[in-house]
Amino acid sequence: MPTPLGHALAGVTAGCLVLSAAESGAHRPSARTRGLAALRRDRRVVAFGLCGALADIDFLFGLHSGFTHSVGATIVVGLAGAWWGDAITRGRGMAVALGAAYGSHVLLDWLGSDSVAPLGVMALWPFSFDYYLSDQQWFLSVCRAYTVASCWRHNLVGALREVLMLGPAALLATMSFRASVRIRR
Repeated sequence: MPTPLGHALAGVTAGCLVLSAAESGAHRPSARTRGLAALRRDRRVVAFGLCGALADIDFLFGLHSGFTHSVGATIVVGLAGAWWGDAITRGRGMAVALGAAYGSHVLLDWLGSDSVAPLGVMALWPFSFDYYLSDQQWFLSVCRAYTVASCWRHNLVGALREVLMLGPAALLATMSFRASVRIRR
């Protein structure tokens, strides 16, 4: 399963692409409001990265790869994004963008290697309690024996691989999002 770095990169990619598409018809900011628009944009990019890694909060409770790695949790985050989008940005697309950023975590963990039982993610919760893992394992498993030097090397190789795979997409999505900053009047 990917590292938090890989999840953050995927979250930024998904969120920026979705929100760029959702706000494509909005107005360009005036020179007076451009600074405020840039601040909102930058907060959104950070929120997308945090949402991409958020599912791993279940580590705190010893429940990794359970219901926080699911379609159900993605919907809950999208609903929370609807509230946040209305309260902060007045943009309806924020809900879908935050949901997409969070959902990228589920997709990446499904495409990752897993070495801790139960293998995979409970991707379809609350509709199914089964665990799913793709045959196409694009990402290395994360070694959790943090006192062992070879574990650190393994995780570093995994993180570098994620940056090479996901970094260019995150960079392009962020550049596209920055170029298309729009605010509503």
